[in-house]
Amino acid sequence: MNLAVLAIPGLIGSGKTTTATLLALRLGWPQDGYGDTIRAIAAARGLPASRSILQQLGVEPTGADWGTFTRLVLDHARWAPGQPLILDSLRHLPAATALREAIAPLPGIIIYLDVPASTALTRARRRDQATGPGAVDVRHVTELGVPTVRDHTDLVIQARELKPAQAAGQVICYLAARLGRAPGGRCA
Repeated sequence: MNLAVLAIPGLIGSGKTTTATLLALRLGWPQDGYGDTIRAIAAARGLPASRSILQQLGVEPTGADWGTFTRLVLDHARWAPGQPLILDSLRHLPAATALREAIAPLPGIIIYLDVPASTALTRARRRDQATGPGAVDVRHVTELGVPTVRDHTDLVIQARELKPAQAAGQVICYLAARLGRAPGGRCA
């Protein structure tokens, strides 16, 4: 299989990180995420990595140059030009554009994990063991931009009923069709 940089956006609780982890294991590609970079920024500032703090820090790049933030994400991932990478939690359309520009000529492939907002909220609350109306804020500005990314992706996976391993399998089949043969020589 040829190489690419994959970015996986989707609503909070859509399975982005789990799917990215499974893809990294199956493809043997490194994995990192936009959220990992934001958590590193929080740690460097001595801030707790609570969802509210991370969402607040995630707003900062929207006022900055997206190219600079994208370079920060790629540096955090220790990405080198021409190397594959899987990034989860892309949240903004300008970040997708900046990513594709930064990694060229390598293809930047964006795979959107689509789930209804109610499913995403239920999954996120269960995962975070969070309760109460403000525990998981799907109306935060960092979440509101995610659906706009959907219309500009290479592949939308309807992930409501899928386990992350099934979503990863769909991504691998898509990559096989777009970039070359599937790992292990078959795609089901």
